[in-house]
Amino acid sequence: MRKAKELLPSVLTDNCELPNGHLKWTSGGTQTCANASLFGDQGSAMTINGIALTGETFTMELDNVMPGTYAMTTDSNHILHTDQLGMAWESTNGNPATLVILSNNTSTNVLEANFSGTLKNPLGLNKTINSGTVKITYTE
Repeated sequence: MRKAKELLPSVLTDNCELPNGHLKWTSGGTQTCANASLFGDQGSAMTINGIALTGETFTMELDNVMPGTYAMTTDSNHILHTDQLGMAWESTNGNPATLVILSNNTSTNVLEANFSGTLKNPLGLNKTINSGTVKITYTE
């Protein structure tokens, strides 16, 4: 009889892949991902929103979607993250996060990017986000 482990696929996922892609980030040494809901929409800006099963949310409003490195601030390429307690954290002009658009295939509507940086809450506290990745099939 084969063991259950042998019956599993040879490539295991981290339970972060949804049908239209993934959105992952690490903060305080803990990786979180949008494993409950994920969508992307290209309008006047690219909106990417993910919800984790833990209740955390992560929203990016991207003004820049072509390959390159960009600042993420209050005014451009904005991040808004809510933690499990509902505390809001966002990118700021004073200490911008970094966005690296790796690719944006406008024929297939697939965007891939990395992001990292410091977010601030209304109380003035900082939260570092690192190892952020997104690969999403978006609508127009």
